[in-house]
Amino acid sequence: HVFRTLLAGLSLAAAPVSAATFDVTQVPWGDATTANSLAWAIHQANITPGFDTIRLFNDVSVDAATVYEPATGFLTEMTDTSGLRIQGNGHSLAGNPGFLTINGNYIGKDIPSRNFNLNAGDQLLAPGYSFARIADNVLDVSIDGMVFDGLNAVLDIGRNSLVSITNSTFQKLVPFGFHARSAIAAAAGSTVNLTEVVMNKLSPFPRSTFGSEYIWEIPAIYGNNATLNAFKTVFDLYGTSQVSGAVSWAGGIANIVSSTITGPSLSISGGVLNLVNSVVRPGGDTTYARIQAFSGGVANVIASTLQFDAINSTIPNSRFCASLSLYPCNGAPLQAFSNGTIHLQSSAVSVLNEAFPGIQFPYSDSYDPQTGAPIAGVLTADQYSYVQPVTNQNAANLEILFQQPSLITAGVAYTLDPNSNPPFDAYFDLPGGASPNPSGPLVGVVPNADALNQLINPIDGSVISTDVYGNPRTSNGQRDVGAVQTAVPGPLPLLGCGAAFGWSRRLRQRIRRGAGHGESRAAG
Repeated sequence: HVFRTLLAGLSLAAAPVSAATFDVTQVPWGDATTANSLAWAIHQANITPGFDTIRLFNDVSVDAATVYEPATGFLTEMTDTSGLRIQGNGHSLAGNPGFLTINGNYIGKDIPSRNFNLNAGDQLLAPGYSFARIADNVLDVSIDGMVFDGLNAVLDIGRNSLVSITNSTFQKLVPFGFHARSAIAAAAGSTVNLTEVVMNKLSPFPRSTFGSEYIWEIPAIYGNNATLNAFKTVFDLYGTSQVSGAVSWAGGIANIVSSTITGPSLSISGGVLNLVNSVVRPGGDTTYARIQAFSGGVANVIASTLQFDAINSTIPNSRFCASLSLYPCNGAPLQAFSNGTIHLQSSAVSVLNEAFPGIQFPYSDSYDPQTGAPIAGVLTADQYSYVQPVTNQNAANLEILFQQPSLITAGVAYTLDPNSNPPFDAYFDLPGGASPNPSGPLVGVVPNADALNQLINPIDGSVISTDVYGNPRTSNGQRDVGAVQTAVPGPLPLLGCGAAFGWSRRLRQRIRRGAGHGESRAAG
């Protein structure tokens, strides 16, 4: 794997030879003594020296499983420092957690309810088990072709360990019976590589501090002085999701490249976030920020598209958010405070409802605690970036705020949907809603896009040649502002069209197969 080679300092020739292969043919989770169960296979890999392989030949159910940690619901631990490969072959590790309310209502992973709290008198039918802890110093765990469905959490990664997940789906994660957790949590010194991973309908009921939106306690992915490399990954946090953000990273570095995020988004504190060639989209009732940088954190937003919808945001209702929060408003698209920095490079930030009722500063470089004394951050942009003006931050103010006299502020960046109710109050669904307005200010702005200004993948140093949907990233040597390139004029050959849209189509199909329906907005 490229990431393992780069980050672990190993050559392909030096990759460890598998010491043993263990096949999973049992549907129940089992235990360490149940031959050919997943619990047995992981136990065997732990006690067998060398780099082992586990192959799944069927779906695995965790219902009524024997847990490794009864207090937390973790099913197992991976301890062999030589590493482990799990080949899911498209199969799922699934549970069916749920409970009956005191009124007799059933709440389960497929019920579109936001109330996942167990209250007095409720009857727990099945908890949401968590998959695995990974011990410290585990050289290499790789998971390919897995669907994690109806769990509480998936992985809790120990210090200085390396985990790579490819072509897999995380969906319908719920906290029934145990404390809510992030789908993936990474400890100091660890590395998490995600390639073509879909995170869909995650609902770990968030604990939040009222008026302190920036404290995202339960994001989809959390890291503390660790490294994240997410490539072609979809965070579909729209719909029943209650997850507080896609990624919250404290220290270390988080690289998110050629990915799409729908709903609550990204937070960096005391580390570096590189969001490259990616789309961040509105998703349901949320006023959470798209990008937050604080406590010295730096967010580099490069060739990416950030969209924010204040019209349909109701948590808290955008009309009253000034009275509900110590901050002028929970949910400004960009928030840099407490010495945090957000830097835009050939990126676009576009909002709906430019009046922003109750919002004092949609693009903010300060946090306003009870004293009213701001703790400053920094917002900057290059000359190829676009930021949409709003009523209380006009073009002149934005040029000063972003320290860029050539900031692009004029024109309509994206075409709105005339069929929405009321008209023109919503972006089109992806990919149309993220595509630049053909007559707008984003098209063909960045020169020398195949030379001096070409896009570089921060994960491996390669040149990014396609946009987030697989289209050629440049046209006539120029690049559009944001994450989506306008189509090359004239009809494309059939083969070219197939190549251009194949990845987007595969993602949509995988979400539908995993979720059992086609409601996802993250991939169109």
